[in-house]
Amino acid sequence: MRIIIYEDRPENFFPLINFYPQFNLRLGMKTIAEHNASLFPKFKFEFIAREIFKFQLKEKNEPTIYLSSRLLLTDKVALPCEEVKFTSGGEIVGFLKNKPPFPKNLREISIAIRSIEMEKEVSGIVLEHLWDIIRYNEEMINVHFRIYKEKGKSVKNFEIDGKSSNLYIERTARVSKFVFFDTTSGPIYIDRRVLIRPFTTIIGPAYIGEGTIVERAKIVKSSIGPYCRIGGEVESCVFQGFSNKYHEGFIGHSFIGEWVNIGSLTTNSDLKNNYSNVRIKIGEREYDTKMVKLGCFIGDHTKLGIGTLIPTGAVIGSFVNYFGGGMMPKYVPSFRWLGPGVSEIYELEKAISTMKIVMKRRGVILTKEYENLIRESYQYLLTHI
Repeated sequence: MRIIIYEDRPENFFPLINFYPQFNLRLGMKTIAEHNASLFPKFKFEFIAREIFKFQLKEKNEPTIYLSSRLLLTDKVALPCEEVKFTSGGEIVGFLKNKPPFPKNLREISIAIRSIEMEKEVSGIVLEHLWDIIRYNEEMINVHFRIYKEKGKSVKNFEIDGKSSNLYIERTARVSKFVFFDTTSGPIYIDRRVLIRPFTTIIGPAYIGEGTIVERAKIVKSSIGPYCRIGGEVESCVFQGFSNKYHEGFIGHSFIGEWVNIGSLTTNSDLKNNYSNVRIKIGEREYDTKMVKLGCFIGDHTKLGIGTLIPTGAVIGSFVNYFGGGMMPKYVPSFRWLGPGVSEIYELEKAISTMKIVMKRRGVILTKEYENLIRESYQYLLTHI
C-alpha cells in the first residue's frame, strides 16, 4: 500500500503557495507533508499537485490512500479493507482506492471521490483558508513537541519560568547568557544549530527552526522555520523559512513566506480598533475570518523597507518591493514595486537578479528548476495575488 498527499483547494492559500505545493506549508514544527508522513513511518509517500510543479507518480497497481493536504491528522488511522472516503468534521479529506483506475492528477481525484459512497471519520484539523494556519499553529506546536522531544542540553543554567521539562534545546544549539524562557503556557523547542543571543525572551508554545539566529528578540507563541534571522517582537506568527526580521518592530498573528526581508521598525496591526472580526480580501473576494486577532500574510521574496506600516488583515503577494515607509495598501498583487505615490510592475529580470543575490548571501544556489518555476508563474501572478 502507498499513500499520496494531494493539493486540495489550493486557491484558498494563495499567495503563500505561489512557488511550492500546499502540503509544504509549515504548522507547528513541521510541514503538512512531514506531519502526516510521521504517522505512517512504514509507508512511502508520493504527491499530486498543480501541473506547474511537475510531480511524476510511479505506475503502481496496489491499494492507495489519498490524503488531502488540508488535513493534519491528530491520530493514526485504522486502515480499512474496503474503498472509503475519509471525512473529518463533515469535510472530505481523502479516500482509499483498492483497484484501478488510480487517480494521477487533481481532476481525476475529484472524479474518484464522487464514485465512492462509504465514509469513515478520521481525527484531524482541517484547514479551510490561509488564516487557519495562524488559528491552529499553537495547537500543532504542542502536538509536535510531544512527538519529537528527545534528550537535549541540560536546562539548569537557563532562566526558566515554568516546567523545565517543557523546554528542549538540541545539543548543537547555542544559547547565550541572559536569555529567558517561559513555558507556563506551552513548550519551547530549540532545533539544531540555532543561535540565541543575550536579552532574548521566548514564550511558549514556540519553535525555533534549524540554523535560525535570534537577536535580542521577544518571540511569543510562534513557529520560526529554518535559517531565519529574528529580532524585535514576534507574536503568534509562522515564518516559513529563510526570512529576515532582524530589527526593532512588531509582527503579530501573521504568516511570513520564504526569503522575505522586513526592514527596521516595520510594524503590522493585528487588531481592529472596534475589536470586530478581521476581514481579508483575496482577488475580488472578501472573507470574514471569524478571528478578532489576525495580522498579515506575505508571499515569498517580498521586501519591505524601513518604517513600513502594515494594516490589519493585509495580503501581500510574492516579489513585492515596498519602499518609503508609512502605511502600505491592504492588498498588493505579486510582482509590484511600490511606495508612496508609486506603483509599478516589478520587472522579472530585476526580480530574479535580486533573488540570486539574496540566496547567495545565505549560501543557497538558485536551481534552474526553481528559476523556471518563477518565470513560468510570472504572467499569471501579474493579474493574481
